[in-house]
Amino acid sequence: MQSEIRVLGRRLLLTLAIAIGIALLHAVAIGPPAGSAAATTPAPPSASSAVEAFTFRDVVFFDGAAWQDVKLTTGSVEGPAGGTSPTARLKSGLGGPKTYFLLGGDASAVRVPVPRPRFRFAGDEGTARRLQLAQFEVKDGVRRTTVEIGKVATFKKGSELEVTKVSDGLWEVKPKKSLQPGEYALILSESDPVADFNVGESGY
Repeated sequence: MQSEIRVLGRRLLLTLAIAIGIALLHAVAIGPPAGSAAATTPAPPSASSAVEAFTFRDVVFFDGAAWQDVKLTTGSVEGPAGGTSPTARLKSGLGGPKTYFLLGGDASAVRVPVPRPRFRFAGDEGTARRLQLAQFEVKDGVRRTTVEIGKVATFKKGSELEVTKVSDGLWEVKPKKSLQPGEYALILSESDPVADFNVGESGY
């Protein structure tokens, strides 16, 4: 009698183990239930969404009557601080040869008719606070401005900027003082696209 009870007990345990195993396999196959934390975890951002997150884009300026688009452009660096050698950068910082940030052409295609232009762009607060207004000189058919490249690139300053939040993701900047006629650009760094513009004689 006791041996029969032991046999029945073993069969019951075996049946229970098989049932638990089948239930676990079924759960793995169908995934977590809808509405659970695992089911609602968002997928990581794709490469395209990372590009869309670029923080200085859709730049416009106010010409006194309407907002006009500003096409971003890229520049290049010429001089010791533009290289990869820490020694060259140190020598440049100690009064050696200057380093320049260059834009092609002797004048920007964006002509601003007012000495304190207003610019708006899509971006974030960090970008708005890091923007610099650089002033350029024209030499040998190109525009250039001095730049010191460290943790943050520092350009020859045209003016300090007033920064205003227009709405979430939309910012406005303008010079704190009137700009003299010449070539300028809004710049984040020596490697980012810039918004270049020209202030004409009549705008001063």
